[in-house]
Amino acid sequence: MKTKDGYLMVGAAGEAIWERCAAALGHPEWCEDPRFATNQQRMANRDALETVMNTVLTTKATEHWVKVLEAAGVPCGPVYDYAQMFADPQVRHRGLVQYASDPELGEVPHIRTPIKIGEGVQVRTAAPKLGQHNAEIFGRLGVAENEMKELCTKGVL
Repeated sequence: MKTKDGYLMVGAAGEAIWERCAAALGHPEWCEDPRFATNQQRMANRDALETVMNTVLTTKATEHWVKVLEAAGVPCGPVYDYAQMFADPQVRHRGLVQYASDPELGEVPHIRTPIKIGEGVQVRTAAPKLGQHNAEIFGRLGVAENEMKELCTKGVL
């Protein structure tokens, strides 16, 4: 959902959570609106629901709505850009930022899986470059090297 300064994820599918969400957003009457009375109706009228919710949510910043919705017991969270994600205090506290070496880019920051099962689960390499594994993958599929060159010439690969 759009807010005044960013985006917010709201998880209010169940009826009890939806009622708390509507009340927290200042519109308990949404629960009586036939378009939004049940989860099935909310999904069938999703565009209308998003419109009314965004009208409210865009009046204030993401941080405000996170506090309001969390206080109401509504699952929610900010949608981060990369800079926000790497700067998040909880991400830093849990040691989720890891680095992988890339020959062109140097040390590249990554977010490891938040589920910690010891130190064995780590980011070990940077993401592959576009097309880096084409020869290997297409070779396994039986595409000959000259066919791959032809596809590259045509701009397919």
